[in-house]
Amino acid sequence: MQKITKEAAASFFRNHMVAILGALVGIVTFLCIYGVHILNVTYTDWLLGGGDLTQNYLGWCFFRNSGWAFPIGQMDQIVYPNEASVIFTDSVPLMAVFFKLFRGILPEQFQYFGLWGLLCFAVQGIFGSLLIHHYVKRTAESVVGSLFFIITPVMLVQISMHPALGAQWLILAAFWLGLRRRALGWKKSAAGWALLGVLAAGIQLYFIPICALILISFLLSDILRRFNYKSMLAGLISFLAAAVLMVALLGGFAHDHIPNASILGQASFNLNGLFNAQGWSQVIDTLPVYGAKAEEGLAFPGTGVLFVLAVGAVTWLIRLVYRAAVKKERRPFHSGSEKKENSAAYLILVAACVAVALSPIVTYDSAVVAQWEPPLWMEELWSRVGLCGRFIWPVVYLIILGSVVFMEKEMPWEAMTAVLLVAVAVFQVSDGKWQLMQRQVQFSTEYVYYSPLQDEKWEEWAQDGNMKHMVFVSYMVDDVDLINDLSAYAAQNHMSVNDFGSACQTMRLEAAEDLLPILTDVQEDTLYIYKESDRAMCVNPDMEYTEVDGLIVGTAK
Repeated sequence: MQKITKEAAASFFRNHMVAILGALVGIVTFLCIYGVHILNVTYTDWLLGGGDLTQNYLGWCFFRNSGWAFPIGQMDQIVYPNEASVIFTDSVPLMAVFFKLFRGILPEQFQYFGLWGLLCFAVQGIFGSLLIHHYVKRTAESVVGSLFFIITPVMLVQISMHPALGAQWLILAAFWLGLRRRALGWKKSAAGWALLGVLAAGIQLYFIPICALILISFLLSDILRRFNYKSMLAGLISFLAAAVLMVALLGGFAHDHIPNASILGQASFNLNGLFNAQGWSQVIDTLPVYGAKAEEGLAFPGTGVLFVLAVGAVTWLIRLVYRAAVKKERRPFHSGSEKKENSAAYLILVAACVAVALSPIVTYDSAVVAQWEPPLWMEELWSRVGLCGRFIWPVVYLIILGSVVFMEKEMPWEAMTAVLLVAVAVFQVSDGKWQLMQRQVQFSTEYVYYSPLQDEKWEEWAQDGNMKHMVFVSYMVDDVDLINDLSAYAAQNHMSVNDFGSACQTMRLEAAEDLLPILTDVQEDTLYIYKESDRAMCVNPDMEYTEVDGLIVGTAK
């Protein structure tokens, strides 16, 4: 039995060596950058330093404290007395639902975001290596090349600031399913795309349209080239159906999403994007950008990738000139019709992604070079997308894939490719070391959160046991640090809040509409929070007011 087990394990490793080694590259890279400290599930202070990480963690805390409801992603703790979906706190809903199943045995202080980051790096390495191996068929180049998918600035920025968007491997998985559509057949293809739809909807909604664009590009390519498109059509139907069902199950349709039209054109892809380092290089300058959230259009693939692309292009030109000089027939870049057919899908995808990412306001550096008014239906759809610069991500990964594969195809000696890839990877890491060191300091150094709510009255209200709700009477959503500190106190003491920094404007409007009815019926189990600047509002005859830590807290008489 032991011999059979060893043989089975050895066979499994041989058959999946590329994926396993790619995962190891991802894991080692994560540990080198972020360390092991944040993998401690009881270490939560690092998530309370402010920003989106704090919102994501507190969203999980409020979801954990809420009772089970249907849809299962609903919670009644962040816009009390209304309900909201965990989707709109970007708390990686699938992880939140899974760990909520075990909330009775989990420690009081618990976080899964460190483990989530490690998982994302590992799976990014898996699909990065598989994509390269699809073309080069050699393990060393595939595994080394996967590092470029892992250390690309897009990946590192998102996983550090928006953990749910760190699931960049969903984009790579969509490419892999597209490339493998012939081998999988329509049934397995449909199942794979359905799973991807569930994951995209259960992790971050932006991945649904991004992955759908990749799928549609392969489908259109098959239709245009008159190939059998049964697999991709089945994939499209199953992907959309699974995604819609998953969003519904998580409560994503419980609120009408009001698009923020003001952000359209302010968070788009800049025409200088591919060569604008935006602080990720010491040798390539940071160029001007346009828009209030221009960082969302980050598309810089890294100096190493650009260098590899340049080397591959120069080598190709040299070979082309040589063949012309000696009158040799030019060798096709790809061998086999299966690989050549994907070029049409890539062209369609690049055109679609760039068009969406640019937005109706086309910019270069800090200047507007073109602007047009789309039809009303298109503008509304574009506004729902909002941060449209994110749609450039598939193009970034195509550039990474293309640069590695192109160089490998054009190098005169096979061993030369792996050595050069290692050297270039070291160069890219060295060139972006300041960004990497910043993340090492931020996440590897132990951070201790000190709440500014130090007055003994807070402890008294918490110990009382009767306080169940916290109402923000003053408008506080614009003061992110204040609302985070108050929300952290509320979550720690199993209180609800009536407003929270969620991604859904409808929820905020509901909170504002419900405020007056809440104030007309003062409850003994509620803390009413006012800013010091709103002292004139503290005139409710049914409340008594206490000044604590620069705030005014109203309680029922």
